[in-house]
Amino acid sequence: MEKRELGVLWREKMYFRSADLFTKQNLIYILWGSIYLVDKPYEVKRNYMDAYMLQYILEGKLHFKIRDKYFTVGKNELVILNCKEKNHYWAEEQTKVKWFHFNGKIVENIIEYIYKNNGSGHFSDMYVKKVEPFIDNVFKFLRDKNSSDFMISYNIYSILCELATPPPLIVSPSENIIEKAKKYMRENYSKSIAIKDVAEYTGLSVYYFTRLFKKLVRISPHLYLMNVRLNNAKNLLIHTCYSIEEIAMKSGFQSSSHFIRAFKKSTTMTPNGFRKYFDNDDK
Repeated sequence: MEKRELGVLWREKMYFRSADLFTKQNLIYILWGSIYLVDKPYEVKRNYMDAYMLQYILEGKLHFKIRDKYFTVGKNELVILNCKEKNHYWAEEQTKVKWFHFNGKIVENIIEYIYKNNGSGHFSDMYVKKVEPFIDNVFKFLRDKNSSDFMISYNIYSILCELATPPPLIVSPSENIIEKAKKYMRENYSKSIAIKDVAEYTGLSVYYFTRLFKKLVRISPHLYLMNVRLNNAKNLLIHTCYSIEEIAMKSGFQSSSHFIRAFKKSTTMTPNGFRKYFDNDDK
Protein backbone atom coordinates (compact mmCIF):
# COMPACT_ATOMS: atom_id res chain seq x y z
CA MET A 1 0.00 0.00 0.00
CA GLU A 2 1.34 3.41 -1.00
CA LYS A 3 2.36 5.67 1.86
CA ARG A 4 0.76 9.13 1.79
CA GLU A 5 2.07 12.31 3.34
CA LEU A 6 -0.36 14.08 5.64
CA GLY A 7 -2.45 16.51 3.61
CA VAL A 8 -1.27 15.23 0.21
CA LEU A 9 -4.42 14.35 -1.77
CA TRP A 10 -2.62 13.27 -4.93
CA ARG A 11 0.83 13.37 -6.42
CA GLU A 12 2.44 12.63 -9.72
CA LYS A 13 5.18 10.02 -9.68
CA MET A 14 8.20 11.18 -7.69
CA TYR A 15 11.09 11.63 -10.10
CA PHE A 16 14.60 11.06 -8.75
CA ARG A 17 17.88 11.79 -10.49
CA SER A 18 21.42 10.90 -9.43
CA ALA A 19 24.16 13.26 -10.59
CA ASP A 20 27.62 11.96 -11.47
CA LEU A 21 30.80 13.47 -10.01
CA PHE A 22 31.42 15.86 -12.90
CA THR A 23 27.87 17.20 -12.69
CA LYS A 24 28.11 17.72 -8.92
CA GLN A 25 31.43 19.52 -9.22
CA ASN A 26 30.64 21.73 -12.21
CA LEU A 27 26.91 22.04 -12.86
CA ILE A 28 23.62 22.75 -11.17
CA TYR A 29 21.88 19.42 -10.74
CA ILE A 30 18.40 18.27 -9.81
CA LEU A 31 17.71 15.83 -7.00
CA TRP A 32 14.01 15.03 -7.27
CA GLY A 33 10.67 16.63 -8.02
CA SER A 34 6.97 16.06 -8.48
CA ILE A 35 3.56 17.70 -8.67
CA TYR A 36 1.42 17.61 -5.52
CA LEU A 37 -2.22 18.31 -4.83
CA VAL A 38 -2.44 19.26 -1.16
CA ASP A 39 -4.92 20.59 1.38
CA LYS A 40 -5.06 21.33 5.08
CA PRO A 41 -3.42 19.89 7.24
CA TYR A 42 -0.48 19.78 4.78
CA GLU A 43 2.47 21.43 6.51
CA VAL A 44 6.26 21.26 6.24
CA LYS A 45 8.69 22.47 8.89
CA ARG A 46 12.29 21.98 7.86
CA ASN A 47 15.41 22.95 9.82
CA TYR A 48 18.02 21.75 7.34
CA MET A 49 18.42 19.94 4.05
CA ASP A 50 21.47 20.12 1.81
CA ALA A 51 19.49 21.42 -1.15
CA TYR A 52 17.47 24.27 -2.61
CA MET A 53 13.86 24.16 -3.78
CA LEU A 54 11.58 25.80 -6.32
CA GLN A 55 7.80 25.69 -5.82
CA TYR A 56 5.47 26.85 -8.59
CA ILE A 57 1.80 27.14 -7.64
CA LEU A 58 -0.55 25.82 -10.33
CA GLU A 59 -3.79 26.20 -8.34
CA GLY A 60 -4.70 27.59 -4.92
CA LYS A 61 -2.07 29.05 -2.58
CA LEU A 62 0.57 28.11 -0.02
CA HIS A 63 1.62 30.09 3.05
CA PHE A 64 5.28 30.57 3.94
CA LYS A 65 7.47 31.71 6.79
CA ILE A 66 11.04 32.35 5.62
CA ARG A 67 13.60 34.41 7.53
CA ASP A 68 10.86 35.63 9.89
CA LYS A 69 8.73 36.89 6.98
CA TYR A 70 5.19 35.62 6.40
CA PHE A 71 3.78 35.69 2.87
CA THR A 72 1.36 33.83 0.61
CA VAL A 73 2.23 32.42 -2.81
CA GLY A 74 -0.77 32.16 -5.10
CA LYS A 75 -1.64 30.72 -8.50
CA ASN A 76 1.00 31.27 -11.21
CA GLU A 77 3.51 32.48 -8.62
CA LEU A 78 6.67 30.81 -7.36
CA VAL A 79 9.09 30.78 -4.47
CA ILE A 80 12.75 29.81 -4.19
CA LEU A 81 13.74 28.18 -0.88
CA ASN A 82 17.14 27.73 0.70
CA CYS A 83 16.53 24.44 2.50
CA LYS A 84 19.79 24.77 4.42
CA GLU A 85 17.97 27.15 6.76
CA LYS A 86 14.62 27.02 8.55
CA ASN A 87 11.60 26.89 6.26
CA HIS A 88 7.95 26.61 7.17
CA TYR A 89 5.09 26.35 4.68
CA TRP A 90 1.54 25.02 4.77
CA ALA A 91 -1.79 24.83 2.95
CA GLU A 92 -5.12 26.17 4.15
CA GLU A 93 -7.02 25.22 1.01
CA GLN A 94 -6.70 22.78 -1.88
CA THR A 95 -3.52 23.67 -3.76
CA LYS A 96 -1.61 22.16 -6.67
CA VAL A 97 2.13 22.79 -6.70
CA LYS A 98 4.93 21.81 -9.05
CA TRP A 99 8.25 21.55 -7.20
CA PHE A 100 11.79 20.25 -7.39
CA HIS A 101 14.91 20.16 -5.23
CA PHE A 102 18.28 21.04 -6.74
CA ASN A 103 21.87 21.76 -5.74
CA GLY A 104 25.26 22.88 -7.05
CA LYS A 105 28.36 24.70 -5.87
CA ILE A 106 27.40 28.03 -7.46
CA VAL A 107 23.79 28.01 -6.27
CA GLU A 108 24.20 29.46 -2.77
CA ASN A 109 25.67 32.77 -3.90
CA ILE A 110 22.98 33.21 -6.54
CA ILE A 111 20.22 32.42 -4.04
CA GLU A 112 21.66 34.92 -1.57
CA TYR A 113 21.80 37.54 -4.31
CA ILE A 114 18.15 36.84 -5.14
CA TYR A 115 17.12 37.13 -1.48
CA LYS A 116 19.10 40.33 -1.08
CA ASN A 117 17.32 41.97 -4.01
CA ASN A 118 13.90 40.35 -3.67
CA GLY A 119 13.62 39.98 0.10
CA SER A 120 11.71 36.71 0.28
CA GLY A 121 12.30 34.59 -2.83
CA HIS A 122 8.63 35.11 -3.82
CA PHE A 123 8.02 36.01 -7.49
CA SER A 124 5.01 36.72 -9.68
CA ASP A 125 4.00 38.58 -12.85
CA MET A 126 6.72 39.07 -15.45
CA TYR A 127 9.28 36.94 -13.61
CA VAL A 128 7.07 33.86 -13.70
CA LYS A 129 6.23 34.40 -17.37
CA LYS A 130 9.94 34.45 -18.19
CA VAL A 131 10.88 31.34 -16.20
CA GLU A 132 7.79 29.18 -16.80
CA PRO A 133 9.21 27.67 -20.04
CA PHE A 134 12.41 26.74 -18.20
CA ILE A 135 10.41 25.10 -15.38
CA ASP A 136 8.46 23.10 -17.98
CA ASN A 137 11.75 22.02 -19.56
CA VAL A 138 13.15 20.91 -16.20
CA PHE A 139 10.17 18.61 -15.70
CA LYS A 140 10.32 17.36 -19.27
CA PHE A 141 13.96 16.35 -18.77
CA LEU A 142 13.29 15.05 -15.26
CA ARG A 143 10.66 12.65 -16.62
CA ASP A 144 13.06 11.44 -19.31
CA LYS A 145 15.72 9.16 -17.82
CA ASN A 146 17.88 9.60 -20.93
CA SER A 147 17.91 13.39 -20.85
CA SER A 148 21.08 15.43 -20.53
CA ASP A 149 22.36 16.74 -17.19
CA PHE A 150 23.71 19.71 -19.13
CA MET A 151 20.25 20.66 -20.36
CA ILE A 152 18.77 20.37 -16.88
CA SER A 153 21.60 22.51 -15.51
CA TYR A 154 21.11 25.07 -18.28
CA ASN A 155 17.40 25.43 -17.55
CA ILE A 156 17.78 25.72 -13.76
CA TYR A 157 20.61 28.22 -14.23
CA SER A 158 18.39 30.19 -16.62
CA ILE A 159 15.64 30.28 -13.98
CA LEU A 160 18.03 31.61 -11.35
CA CYS A 161 19.50 34.20 -13.71
CA GLU A 162 16.07 35.51 -14.65
CA LEU A 163 15.04 35.72 -10.98
CA ALA A 164 18.30 37.48 -10.08
CA THR A 165 17.86 40.14 -12.77
CA PRO A 166 16.53 43.40 -11.27
CA PRO A 167 13.26 44.62 -12.80
CA PRO A 168 13.35 47.66 -15.09
CA LEU A 169 12.82 50.77 -13.04
CA ILE A 170 11.58 54.25 -13.78
CA VAL A 171 14.69 56.40 -14.03
CA SER A 172 15.02 58.45 -10.86
CA PRO A 173 16.78 61.82 -10.48
CA SER A 174 19.64 59.99 -8.76
CA GLU A 175 20.02 57.61 -11.70
CA ASN A 176 20.05 60.55 -14.09
CA ILE A 177 22.88 62.10 -12.10
CA ILE A 178 24.91 58.89 -12.21
CA GLU A 179 24.32 58.43 -15.95
CA LYS A 180 25.49 62.01 -16.42
CA ALA A 181 28.63 61.20 -14.42
CA LYS A 182 29.31 58.03 -16.42
CA LYS A 183 28.96 59.92 -19.69
CA TYR A 184 31.31 62.63 -18.40
CA MET A 185 33.94 59.99 -17.54
CA ARG A 186 33.57 58.27 -20.92
CA GLU A 187 34.06 61.59 -22.72
CA ASN A 188 36.91 62.91 -20.59
CA TYR A 189 38.88 59.84 -19.48
CA SER A 190 41.93 60.91 -21.51
CA LYS A 191 42.22 64.10 -19.47
CA SER A 192 43.72 64.38 -16.01
CA ILE A 193 40.39 64.10 -14.19
CA ALA A 194 39.84 62.63 -10.75
CA ILE A 195 36.68 61.55 -8.92
CA LYS A 196 36.47 64.92 -7.19
CA ASP A 197 36.18 66.52 -10.64
CA VAL A 198 33.36 64.16 -11.60
CA ALA A 199 31.56 64.81 -8.31
CA GLU A 200 31.93 68.54 -8.82
CA TYR A 201 30.48 68.18 -12.33
CA THR A 202 27.37 66.52 -10.88
CA GLY A 203 27.03 69.10 -8.12
CA LEU A 204 27.47 66.53 -5.33
CA SER A 205 30.06 66.15 -2.60
CA VAL A 206 32.71 63.50 -3.22
CA TYR A 207 31.42 61.45 -0.28
CA TYR A 208 27.76 61.47 -1.34
CA PHE A 209 28.59 60.99 -5.03
CA THR A 210 30.79 57.97 -4.27
CA ARG A 211 28.12 56.35 -2.08
CA LEU A 212 25.38 56.97 -4.67
CA PHE A 213 27.53 55.70 -7.54
CA LYS A 214 28.42 52.46 -5.72
CA LYS A 215 24.80 51.91 -4.76
CA LEU A 216 23.49 52.23 -8.33
CA VAL A 217 26.40 50.92 -10.42
CA ARG A 218 27.72 48.36 -7.87
CA ILE A 219 31.33 49.43 -8.36
CA SER A 220 33.17 52.53 -7.19
CA PRO A 221 33.46 55.55 -9.52
CA HIS A 222 37.24 55.16 -9.31
CA LEU A 223 37.03 51.59 -10.64
CA TYR A 224 34.54 52.64 -13.33
CA LEU A 225 36.89 55.38 -14.57
CA MET A 226 39.82 52.99 -14.42
CA ASN A 227 37.91 50.42 -16.51
CA VAL A 228 37.02 53.08 -19.12
CA ARG A 229 40.69 54.01 -19.40
CA LEU A 230 41.88 50.41 -19.55
CA ASN A 231 39.32 49.47 -22.21
CA ASN A 232 40.47 52.38 -24.34
CA ALA A 233 44.07 51.30 -23.84
CA LYS A 234 43.22 47.75 -24.94
CA ASN A 235 41.76 49.05 -28.20
CA LEU A 236 44.86 51.15 -28.83
CA LEU A 237 47.16 48.22 -28.07
CA ILE A 238 45.35 46.01 -30.57
CA HIS A 239 44.57 48.48 -33.34
CA THR A 240 47.43 50.99 -33.34
CA CYS A 241 51.22 51.12 -33.29
CA TYR A 242 51.42 53.73 -30.53
CA SER A 243 54.09 53.14 -27.91
CA ILE A 244 53.18 52.15 -24.37
CA GLU A 245 54.01 55.69 -23.22
CA GLU A 246 51.73 57.22 -25.86
CA ILE A 247 48.87 54.84 -25.03
CA ALA A 248 49.23 55.63 -21.34
CA MET A 249 48.92 59.36 -22.02
CA LYS A 250 46.02 58.96 -24.46
CA SER A 251 44.16 56.81 -21.93
CA GLY A 252 44.45 59.27 -19.07
CA PHE A 253 47.21 57.66 -17.01
CA GLN A 254 49.72 59.92 -15.29
CA SER A 255 52.69 57.79 -16.34
CA SER A 256 53.53 54.64 -18.25
CA SER A 257 54.55 52.92 -15.01
CA HIS A 258 51.14 53.70 -13.48
CA PHE A 259 49.47 52.39 -16.63
CA ILE A 260 51.50 49.16 -16.62
CA ARG A 261 50.74 48.47 -12.94
CA ALA A 262 47.01 49.12 -13.39
CA PHE A 263 46.86 47.04 -16.59
CA LYS A 264 48.64 44.07 -15.03
CA LYS A 265 46.46 44.21 -11.92
CA SER A 266 43.32 44.15 -14.06
CA THR A 267 44.33 41.57 -16.69
CA THR A 268 47.32 39.71 -15.13
CA MET A 269 49.17 40.61 -18.36
CA THR A 270 51.52 43.42 -19.25
CA PRO A 271 50.42 45.81 -22.02
CA ASN A 272 53.14 44.41 -24.29
CA GLY A 273 52.07 40.86 -23.51
CA PHE A 274 48.45 41.77 -24.27
CA ARG A 275 49.49 43.36 -27.58
CA LYS A 276 51.54 40.30 -28.60
CA TYR A 277 48.62 38.00 -27.80
CA PHE A 278 46.53 39.78 -30.45
CA ASP A 279 49.41 40.18 -32.93
CA ASN A 280 48.50 37.98 -35.91
CA ASP A 281 52.06 38.11 -37.17
CA ASP A 282 53.15 35.97 -34.21
CA LYS A 283 50.53 33.29 -34.79
